[in-house]
Amino acid sequence: MLDIIKKSIYLGLGAATATKEKVETLVDELIEKGQVTREQKASAVKDILDRIEKEEKELSDKIKSTVEKTIAEVGLPSKKDIQELKDRLEALEKKMGSK
Repeated sequence: MLDIIKKSIYLGLGAATATKEKVETLVDELIEKGQVTREQKASAVKDILDRIEKEEKELSDKIKSTVEKTIAEVGLPSKKDIQELKDRLEALEKKMGSK
């Protein structure tokens, strides 16, 4: 069953375009080919959708990590760095304004 799930994902389902309806259509095709039984349909659909969700999360995490690493390597300031500078600037402005 796991092999069928892997094949279905790699056959062009794609995480971004996979909908429950498309997965059900794919599983119906697998039933017609005799690779999945009708009794396995609900389980197969759930397994595929779960796998797609897991892979989407892993991809998102990898992209986020890569972007953060690249930003750090380039030396761009983070949102936190910018906020700290704003806070310091406001504190200095208050100090200067009170003199």
